[in-house]
Amino acid sequence: MTRDLSPLFAPSTVAVFGASGREGRPGFEVIKALKAFEDGPQIYPVTPGYDEIAGLTCFSNATLVPAKIDLGVIAGGPARIVEDAMHAISLGARALHVIGDLDAEGCQNLSAIARAAGACLLGPNSIGYIDYVGRTASTWAMPPADHRRAGKIALILQSGALFSYANSIDPRLSFSTTIHLGREVDIDVVDMIDHALLNDQTRVIGLYLENPGNGWRLGDALARAAQRGVPVVVLAPGQTRAAAEAIATHAGRMAGARAPLEAIFRRYRVVECVSLDQFWCTLHLFSAGIRMDRGVAIITDSGAQRALAIDAASRLGLPLTRFSSATGEALRAVLAPELDTANPVDIWSGEKDVAGHVAACLSIALNDENTSVGIVVTEFGVPMSDTFSTRIAEGLVRLAGGPKPVLAVGFSTRHFISDRVLDLERANVPVLDGLETSFAALSQLHRYQTTNPYGIPRTIDAAERSLVEAALETLTPSDEASTLALVEAAGIPTVAHTVADSLQAAVAAANAIGYPVVLKTAEAVDHKTEVAGVVLDINDVQALERAYADLRARIGPRVLVAAMVKGGAELALGALVDAVAGPMVMLAAGGVRAELLADRQFALAPVTEDEALDMLKSLRIAPSLEPYRGQAGIDEAAVARAVASVSRLIAAYSRTVSSIDINPLIATSRGVTAVDALLVLHHDKA
Repeated sequence: MTRDLSPLFAPSTVAVFGASGREGRPGFEVIKALKAFEDGPQIYPVTPGYDEIAGLTCFSNATLVPAKIDLGVIAGGPARIVEDAMHAISLGARALHVIGDLDAEGCQNLSAIARAAGACLLGPNSIGYIDYVGRTASTWAMPPADHRRAGKIALILQSGALFSYANSIDPRLSFSTTIHLGREVDIDVVDMIDHALLNDQTRVIGLYLENPGNGWRLGDALARAAQRGVPVVVLAPGQTRAAAEAIATHAGRMAGARAPLEAIFRRYRVVECVSLDQFWCTLHLFSAGIRMDRGVAIITDSGAQRALAIDAASRLGLPLTRFSSATGEALRAVLAPELDTANPVDIWSGEKDVAGHVAACLSIALNDENTSVGIVVTEFGVPMSDTFSTRIAEGLVRLAGGPKPVLAVGFSTRHFISDRVLDLERANVPVLDGLETSFAALSQLHRYQTTNPYGIPRTIDAAERSLVEAALETLTPSDEASTLALVEAAGIPTVAHTVADSLQAAVAAANAIGYPVVLKTAEAVDHKTEVAGVVLDINDVQALERAYADLRARIGPRVLVAAMVKGGAELALGALVDAVAGPMVMLAAGGVRAELLADRQFALAPVTEDEALDMLKSLRIAPSLEPYRGQAGIDEAAVARAVASVSRLIAAYSRTVSSIDINPLIATSRGVTAVDALLVLHHDKA
């Protein structure tokens, strides 16, 4: 259930403990913020040091406050926080905002006080919030009046520094709510996502995330946002809780702190940014309400800008409209002969009527049935004395408000915001900064609006369960043969193999399987390659005898004889149970390159085959797995089935199986084969 946070965000009466008459002090600035909007709450400053602050009568102690309060703001020093919180509760407070910080014991005491009173608690160590739609604020970092218009972005931050300037960093950005959560002793990211979804004006949620907290709760909140069609844009620097315990598998070592977040973000279609510039740009674009289900048409005034735009679009996956012949002919009629009509279009060749020429070319590009958005790229942020950019902007504005949206994109970010940029914004033309950040944001918008949700993955069925449980009963984790049997029971084809404990048995196995074969130690060794426990491409009995003698002398007599699988692509398929996100599945570049390349994708388990296919296509090596110049590509559907099978296994037996690692999984045009497998049970790590 969504919590009722109205005592915090819509208080009628507020007591400020630790109020101050000195500008710059939290106890003074928070009073200014509470008074910033008309028809704000009744404010009672509580302090023995002043009779009056900002026109408000002060009260030397809580017993003198003449009314019950909804919100208690604790602005004093750490030594008084817990005591002031108790005084606020005694006045009836149903919400607390604690600005100062506390140690772990103080946080526990504060939490207990709020919980016992049924009061919600923001902080401690929270700079506060601004509700632009509800027109209330409790913060000591209030933006100037010209940055207080209500907008479409709900901004939830786990950083005080970001909050302190986010509200006034860019006049193009406008918010429904902004909040700095502080230590999240009570109100946390999930509470604020749900609160943002209650506001019909919120079009996009921006989240700066350092600690995901409870992965299950976060996933549920992100699912609710996805169901309501509200995208969540995240900047996560990676400083999350440790992912999995230290386990000796590729999946565990490759997980790292980022893996749980990556899995959660993939499942719930979270839009992730890689820089602060991209974060602001993406939020601005998503808040504009633009539909981008087809390609973009780009108009520019420079050959250099055209070339760089082509590179950036290709690199960032931005779909460009392939103009129809009719569009090309219409452009040819208005462009100089030396200019190309292909998208992006350099339109400039010294025309006198710049605005009219821009409008004509952009109109033609927009009329193409495959265009969803028109973009003009130039340096819009240069000084107003540059009349050329002004005339380009004038031509762009002529197309604003039409059946298809138009955008302005700055060629770079190396300029100040000029009045021209704000004039474009007021004319309903969003202005984005820089090819890289703008095209990344546009690509994210296109992907979000054109990618269908993965659907509901199926769970393990009765027939699969029977096979898997039979394999689990005979499983010895250090025994590769029994692990391969479990993999096969889960529905993944495995390499032909036999365990032998003598030379005679090994020779018989090789004869039955057929040369060439692989000989591996079957002793209790997790990573065989690290002890030179694997001999590849054995073509005859003499080579087998030499390899067996060496393994027996160095490691032990027990070996596994397996068919030598040649050709195909090596992938790594793994799964583990994570402390934050729960069961996860991993697909990566495999073989000895697995950890070196760190080219991997994680997802919450179980996954659908569609999600598994998306994981495969998201690998950096994906282009090398496709058909090329007569070379057959891999059977992508077979890989997706294998990923889905392992994900069902770890999801169904997450209390039994800690991790499973299949490396390599050989993928060819004919299917997949699990060649090597390692499994860890939960009790094995004790």
